[in-house]
Amino acid sequence: MFIELDGWMAKLRFSACHFIPDHPKCGRLHGHTYAINVRIEGKQVEEFIMDFEVLKDIVSDICERLDHRVLMARNDPRLKIKEDANYFNIEIIKSCKHYVLPADDIILLPISSVSAEELCKYFLNEILTSIKKNNHADNITAIHVRLDEGIGQGAGCSLQVRLK
Repeated sequence: MFIELDGWMAKLRFSACHFIPDHPKCGRLHGHTYAINVRIEGKQVEEFIMDFEVLKDIVSDICERLDHRVLMARNDPRLKIKEDANYFNIEIIKSCKHYVLPADDIILLPISSVSAEELCKYFLNEILTSIKKNNHADNITAIHVRLDEGIGQGAGCSLQVRLK
């Protein structure tokens, strides 16, 4: 069995900007409205595999952290990121672009790129961590996440899990 949330219909969305260093088009600072779709597989225990509201809250919290921010990949080797109390200085090594942005506008993510694929894996990890932390479901066998960067375009990833 499985439960599923459609990010567009359930309003599990956020708007953010990013860039992919050295990409001919995506190398420019640009934005998307993202939606997160989640499918949880597992064994039904009493009424649920997992309560929809619990899962919505988990995904919504992650979306809220990223909403209206500039997404940056902390582990991107193409970037030189310097942080002081109020600003981030971001230098794109190969292209010599340089951004100075307020620290409040940036969220540094523990990933190597802000591509849809890497953002999808980030969401999967955050969802799994939250489920484990809150001990919501020992019965989950798989988690599937799809991150859409606009309607009709996205990336997906899956993980077989044993939460106990």
